[in-house]
Amino acid sequence: MTNTYIQSGAVDVKSINLSDLSGKKNYNVTGQILSFNIYEDMLFPAVRADFLFSDALGLITEFPIIGEEIINVEFVTAGYDETLKYKLHVKSIQPQQSNPQAKSTVYIITATSEEFITNGTTLVTKKYSSSASDIVKNVMKDFLKTEKNVYIGDSPKGTQEVLVSRLKPFQAIDMIRRRSVSEKYLSSSYVFYENQKGFYFTSVEYLMDNMKSKVNGRIYFHDTAPNTDTRNMNTRSLLDFKIVSQVNNTKKLAQGSLNNVVKKFDLMTGETIVTEFKNIEKQSQFKFASDKALPTNSTLYEKKYGSEPANIMIVPSSSHLPETFTAESIGAKFSFATKIAQNIFHATVYGDSALSVGDVIEIRLTDQTGATGQQKENRLISGTYLISKVRHNVLLPAGKNKEYYCGLELIKGSYEDNA
Repeated sequence: MTNTYIQSGAVDVKSINLSDLSGKKNYNVTGQILSFNIYEDMLFPAVRADFLFSDALGLITEFPIIGEEIINVEFVTAGYDETLKYKLHVKSIQPQQSNPQAKSTVYIITATSEEFITNGTTLVTKKYSSSASDIVKNVMKDFLKTEKNVYIGDSPKGTQEVLVSRLKPFQAIDMIRRRSVSEKYLSSSYVFYENQKGFYFTSVEYLMDNMKSKVNGRIYFHDTAPNTDTRNMNTRSLLDFKIVSQVNNTKKLAQGSLNNVVKKFDLMTGETIVTEFKNIEKQSQFKFASDKALPTNSTLYEKKYGSEPANIMIVPSSSHLPETFTAESIGAKFSFATKIAQNIFHATVYGDSALSVGDVIEIRLTDQTGATGQQKENRLISGTYLISKVRHNVLLPAGKNKEYYCGLELIKGSYEDNA
């Protein structure tokens, strides 16, 4: 990374290359694009993108663009050394609009990873008797034929004795994801997604627990200096911060986040085993993005409203098959997911090509009051967050400086102060 001054939000777009499926026809379309977005999502198995074209060359008819093309994108935050590279297959062409004054046609091309295209044409039918990790790798390598890295962040325990019958590869992986139980982390909240480094099969707790030590300099804050001089804008300034979801205790109680019961019914013997999850007893075992994580409800509240189960779930099982541990983990998974869903935030920051889904960053906000003098830090919102979605937004206006921003969805699931 260079030591010279770089304007916040500056970006170096190396190339945006359009090619046909054979690779014989290629064209650098950087000059025909007004903006593009690259999306990474913890709840979606592949990278997606869209490109806003202002086509003054008639590419859509002369190339032509018919939905079979490949777009290779390479860009980087100005001053950084390691570039982001994405190979994307055109998925659709959005409605075209003519611009007679500019003598061009404006349209949006959406694209996605090759594996998502292959997924639509492939079916998995196979009987497995192996670990969830091995099944995921087998589906990715043997059925989707991916050459990308497949990372297992938190190997599930036990053996999956399962028949996959005529499922799309990503559907098969999602079925395994739902059945997976962590050896170490209570919630077993597994996700499968793609980011700039490859594909990840891991639990949310694992990411929070392991990535919080790698925050380094990624600490974002509202910078008041720009109010006096825009030259004081900081690369780590929060340009926008919104609360998407925070605190809904009625819903939390009704869904059984504080107390729920799981009944495992053996189809062979008719035996029923009951497992009760009480959050007040298990909360301290959850791993969040902070070492100082504290519950979102007080002990008094939990004792008063979490003493009786609010939700009862039934899990069928069969004693002649290997133990899947699903019934023992589903109550904790349900509670953890509810906590996460009620603590979702959205931030807009200057573009950083090093940011990716699964990273942990730190947010520092002050209380917005009318008081003069130094403002106190917001105890409820400030802290460390896991990035669950990233939108790399690059603007390429004609005749103007290129701009790069990142839209981040952030999840937390806990407080970091005794609020």
